[in-house]
Amino acid sequence: MKKHVTFFGLFALLTLGTASAQEKATFGTDFQPIRKDLVAWDAVRGEWLAQSMEAMANKRPTPDRNFPEEYTPAEMFSAMPSTTQDKVRSHIRRSSTTSDSLSRAQWSRLNSFTNRTPDCKPVMGRTYGDPHLKSFDGATYSFQTVGEFTLVKSGSGNVNVQVRQRNQSDDFSLNTAVAMNVGGDRVCFYANEKPDGNTSTPLRIDGEPVYIEGQNYYLEHGGTISPSGRNNYTITWPTGEKVKLDGSQTGGMGFYNIAVEIYPCTDTYDGILGNANGRTSDDFDVRNSMGGIASSNWNMGVFGSTNQRDQLLEKEYLAFLAKDFARQYRITPQESLFDYGFNQSTFAFTDESFPRVHRTLGDLNDSDFRRAQRECERRGFTGSDLSACIYDNGFLRIEPTPKPNIPDRTVGRQLDPVRTPTPNVNPGQKPYRERYPEPRVEGTPGGNNGTAVPRTGNTSTGTPVSSSDKPVITEREKPAPQNPENVGNSSTRTVSKETPASKPVETSTPRVYSSSGTSSEPVKPVKTPEPEVVRPVYNKPVYTEPVRTEPVRTQPIKTEPVRTEPKYTPPPSSNPVSTPVQRPASTPVSTPSSRPSTPITSPGRRGG
Repeated sequence: MKKHVTFFGLFALLTLGTASAQEKATFGTDFQPIRKDLVAWDAVRGEWLAQSMEAMANKRPTPDRNFPEEYTPAEMFSAMPSTTQDKVRSHIRRSSTTSDSLSRAQWSRLNSFTNRTPDCKPVMGRTYGDPHLKSFDGATYSFQTVGEFTLVKSGSGNVNVQVRQRNQSDDFSLNTAVAMNVGGDRVCFYANEKPDGNTSTPLRIDGEPVYIEGQNYYLEHGGTISPSGRNNYTITWPTGEKVKLDGSQTGGMGFYNIAVEIYPCTDTYDGILGNANGRTSDDFDVRNSMGGIASSNWNMGVFGSTNQRDQLLEKEYLAFLAKDFARQYRITPQESLFDYGFNQSTFAFTDESFPRVHRTLGDLNDSDFRRAQRECERRGFTGSDLSACIYDNGFLRIEPTPKPNIPDRTVGRQLDPVRTPTPNVNPGQKPYRERYPEPRVEGTPGGNNGTAVPRTGNTSTGTPVSSSDKPVITEREKPAPQNPENVGNSSTRTVSKETPASKPVETSTPRVYSSSGTSSEPVKPVKTPEPEVVRPVYNKPVYTEPVRTEPVRTQPIKTEPVRTEPKYTPPPSSNPVSTPVQRPASTPVSTPSSRPSTPITSPGRRGG
């Protein structure tokens, strides 16, 4: 039974894989007319845009830029002539309704930015100061909370911006960090606490510290980060949405004023900045577990009022925002885009009991109120923006924060033809490959069904090219990505422009002259087979590590001296005892004495 289940499971996986491959092939085939229109508009930029659109449809990294502009795919599309835009837009709409399910999803990703007509204007939502909210639809209020929240999230999931608010005191909080999903790249900025202890840069991309200053940074999936001034950044999505960050400080604590610009005509949105449906009355609604409206925006329009009754209502509404409204947009650990330190999560930055006291403009003393009012009016603030400015400057001496202007980089710029394609990549990063130096050229019909004939190798100098085989520039293999350089002791990515590899030199077909001196059409030379190149065999020397013998150190043996007790020898006796010596009998020996007892006489000579 298990064998049958395993067999059918493998068969189902194989069937799904085959169907997915066929659907991808269907999308690639249907996309070719769009590629043709884009390349006809601009050989280099059009080819890059075509490959970028294919990559976005399949959720893959976009190619390197080979032109001087820092445009995203959406910006490049908007820079095209309106006639070309209409052709591409019409083909995408038609294909998205007649394709299979997977292809429809791919076409829908392209439709999210190509379907914007001139009538589709961007709208802006903001969270700034200590902090104040201004929704996409224009509703304004104060949001004194501590935690991590969904600022705005699109229904397609392409845009997701989260904010972290920390307490500056018992009564006020600030935006100290922001995290976002930029078309597939996770980008975070930290004004105060850095998750890894690296204080040289506030920026983290996919968790890695990155330092940029005075130059654009290109994200892997087509977005860009553009610094402007000190600690100010503009992040642009590959589909055209933008986030503007303005760094500031108060009381020794850094924070960000955040502005988000979206296109409500091509997607749905939700978050503490509202739903961008054009109505302010439902921007701060709270939904129950069944999805219905549990609380409505019953007290809008009293912010900054000097009337005592309105101030009491305002404090009640501030409590509602800090509890019920804030709770439905607090992020979970699974939803979080932030980086965290050891043993941390979103709960480490959550305090649902904050603030202890809700403050209104009525709590300001007269001198601080008048001082802040003069400063804000001098800066040109009016209406609800004036009240927010007085609140920030009166309580915390925060510099007045006007509504930012996020310029359109495509306005007023002329796209000159690219004569020499040069990789436009992040400084210090080598290009993955030399992309799109020339337009694609379709091959002759017949043999390839009218498709381009790919080049299988570089043309050698002096080798004629057949007139039937037109050159085609194809995408080369992507080498292994280069490791980023390090700055100091940190793992911060840095950025020197690399010189692109030289293109192969192509030679023109030589003309053949007849004996009469007139030239004729090029004659295809007879190609002789190239001799087989015998590569020499290199014997790689074997490197042997020398054997290092460590000297054996012997410890000397320490012998303890043996102490022997001397034997006692008695002194000699005063009366020595002589020991008699035995002599043989034949030769008696007399022992002479000192004085003989009898004298010895010698016998006389006889007869003498």
